[in-house]
Formats: sequence, structure tokens, C-alpha cells
Amino acid sequence: MYVIATAGHVDHGKTTLIRALTGMQADRWAEEKRRGMTIDLGYAWTTLASGRQVAFVDVPGHQRFITNMLAGVGPVPAVLFVVAADEGWSAQSTEHLDALDALGVRHGVLAISRADLGDAELAEAEARDYLAASPLAAMEAVAVSPVTHTALTGFGLMPSSATTVSSTSASVAAQRTPPATCSASGYRWPVRSLTWLLPAGTTWTSPAAATCT
Repeated sequence: MYVIATAGHVDHGKTTLIRALTGMQADRWAEEKRRGMTIDLGYAWTTLASGRQVAFVDVPGHQRFITNMLAGVGPVPAVLFVVAADEGWSAQSTEHLDALDALGVRHGVLAISRADLGDAELAEAEARDYLAASPLAAMEAVAVSPVTHTALTGFGLMPSSATTVSSTSASVAAQRTPPATCSASGYRWPVRSLTWLLPAGTTWTSPAAATCT
């Protein structure tokens, strides 16, 4: 199974895109559904026509939940970076790109969402400007547009768009290579959860994602 995390500004359509690709609702909590905003990590998966299984980790885009975002993207090999055509590159787009760079994520797919509501080519060009100095500069871009739900198309996307995003994401995750060198510290620890406990203060849990020997 290939695992890909989402990234991008709040309300640019990450969760909607994942639902369109998998048929699964990644937002699990009642508060997320009430507010229409991802707060915690969500998970969804699907099997492609090729037989490949692809799993998505849906991360929150709001700056208040950046720790959850970091926990989601830390261990993954590739990212599905979402930028809305009608809003373009935004504040958390930059914040998430910086986080991906720091965590060593080098492979991804750029999804231009809501392509029917804005200029997808302009949004991609703007995103390319911001991505130019990053390891994700050359990632493939796919414009996606919503359609009415039907039994034939599933939820949210034209079938061709859904197939392109899913298959490209799987290919990117499969082609990624392990880092050539390890950090001097010997470990990379993505934070899984943060908790405030008295009298200890802030505590965190995390698996060791990479080690040196």
C-alpha cells in the first residue's frame, strides 16, 4: 500500500478531494463536521484499477492545528498538495511547504482544486513560482473539477480526474527513494500527539521514522 498525505491551505478542498478519490469521509469527529473544517488527522484508502492500494492521510490546513499536520506528513513518502484555483496560493500553502521541506518530503502531486471556479493555469503558475526553490518544484500538476454525484461517476470529480490523481499519487509514492544520508542526530521523530498534563506540562508521543546505524 502506498501512503500519501495531503497539504495545503485551509478550505482549499483537501478533504473533499480525498472523499472524491476514495468515497470515504476523512473527517471523523462531530466538531469537524459541524464546523466544516478538518481538525484532526483523517484516513481514507482505495484500490485502483491497476490493483494498487493507495491510502491518504488528510491533514488540517488551519494554522491552529499545525502540530496535527506535522504528525500526518512526517512519516509519509509523498504529498498531495492542494491549491484552490479560485483562491490561489495562500498563507498555509507556504507554511505547509516549509514543513514538508523540513521533514524531507521530496515527492508529490500538485492538485489544483475547484478548477471550474477559477483560472487553473494561473493558479498552477503561481504555485510553481512558490515551489521553484523547493524539492517539490517539478511535481506533476492535475486540475480537478467537481461534478454532480451519480452512480457512474461517484462523488465529486470527473472520472478521468479521479483516475489521474490517484494513479499519479501512487506512482509518485512508489518511485520515491530513501534519503541518501541520515541526520547527525540519528533520528527523525514526527510528533503523533501533543497533550498538556499537570504537573508535567507538554508531553508528546512519536514513533522513530528513520534511524542511523
